[in-house]
Amino acid sequence: MGSVPLELDTELPPGAWDSHVHVVDESTQGVAHSCIVAFSVYKNDNSSILDALLRLGGRGRAVACIDPETVTEEELRQLHEAGVRGVRINLKTTCTRIDTNDLAELLQKYARRIRPYNWAIQLFVALDQVPQLVDIVPKIGLPVILDHIADPNPSKGLVQKQEGYEEFMGLLRSGLVWTKLSGTYRFEGVPGLDEYVISILQTAPDRVVWASDWPHSGGVSANPGGDRNKMQDYRQIDDQAWIARCKAWCQKASTNGEDLVRKIWVDNPRKLWQYGADD
Repeated sequence: MGSVPLELDTELPPGAWDSHVHVVDESTQGVAHSCIVAFSVYKNDNSSILDALLRLGGRGRAVACIDPETVTEEELRQLHEAGVRGVRINLKTTCTRIDTNDLAELLQKYARRIRPYNWAIQLFVALDQVPQLVDIVPKIGLPVILDHIADPNPSKGLVQKQEGYEEFMGLLRSGLVWTKLSGTYRFEGVPGLDEYVISILQTAPDRVVWASDWPHSGGVSANPGGDRNKMQDYRQIDDQAWIARCKAWCQKASTNGEDLVRKIWVDNPRKLWQYGADD
């Protein structure tokens, strides 16, 4: 982590959450709670998540990867009792493109298995895949999360003109989807990024959660084929500068920026991850 200029505002409200991490020691960032997300490379092996939740001593939640056709009820119950509150489906890193009808069937398979627990379905998709979700999401009946503010493509010009932008904003307005303010280093060069984030915060202030995406994997290009035995370099990201930038976006998006900061760091994740007053 690089040094942070004194003028950067990096102080987080008490009880702050990081809603997308792969490693959980974040006390130096002022983060009290973490939602651990399985690295795609581990596929459906959730043993590291169960271990991490145990070490967090009730202060965390997690999003697991499962096979809806083979996971047992006992496994689902064990995951829920440990603190899992969602499943992740990664169609971006795996470069998967499927027909809309097949996508609907896939999501319903997951929904049927996790509905008794009211878990969320977390999707990692590209912005231009979002139009496929418009008719599917209302039929799922569970919280749906789109990773990394729907992952716009820096090679496709102004984000507000990209395929999927209008559909994404419409889904946010409907209240049917959540999104994570995270991972913008993946598309830092996209034109209109600041305005895009501010619009998201203004459109759905109750459906955005902040996340660091720590420890910043190298992505597909650094690990072709998803080989779990292949070492890769992590990206060097200034995490405290990222916090300060997100707080600055909140100030621009709202006349009461501190209330919005509390929402995306504390109130919204507590609701999304089902973290009650007794936890």
